[in-house]
Amino acid sequence: MEKTNKILWDENKNVRFDFSDAIDVFEPHGLANLYSDYLSDVDFVVEEEEKLICLEYKNAKLKNANHPEAFTRKITGEEFWKKIVKKFYGTMFLVWACKKNPKEKPVQYVLLMESEPGIDDALKKRFVMKMMGQLPFKYRDRKEIQRAVIDEFCLMDLKEWREKYPKYLICEG
Repeated sequence: MEKTNKILWDENKNVRFDFSDAIDVFEPHGLANLYSDYLSDVDFVVEEEEKLICLEYKNAKLKNANHPEAFTRKITGEEFWKKIVKKFYGTMFLVWACKKNPKEKPVQYVLLMESEPGIDDALKKRFVMKMMGQLPFKYRDRKEIQRAVIDEFCLMDLKEWREKYPKYLICEG
């Protein structure tokens, strides 16, 4: 894959993601839209040497964000989190169907979320616990399940992303 194919934009063309150092990047959106009533998807699936990162990006701190306070209210509601969970399930179906993880690398789901005000540690912990209960972590305990479905869920802001993944630049404009 050419380097330029790994520089991508969010759906609103406000934020640029540079995944040049990734092995591959998969955008499942076009395929998910074929069955939009049934499939949702994360923004990007980033393949690294040691894992697959399913990245969903939400940002209400952009300069031109409409109603950032509405986003803050929205994330405290149950419907928002159900949609975030649905995105993972739909994405993993497409990852398997497109054979995007043939070596069965561990799968990390990252929700990269920016809001104003930011999310305090107590609320963040509550959100993570909610997601842990809805994502398919219980499959790890089932002997009939032969593949790891998910290995880790992370909720982080842009500062944390830059600390953990400095090689994948994300910037406005």
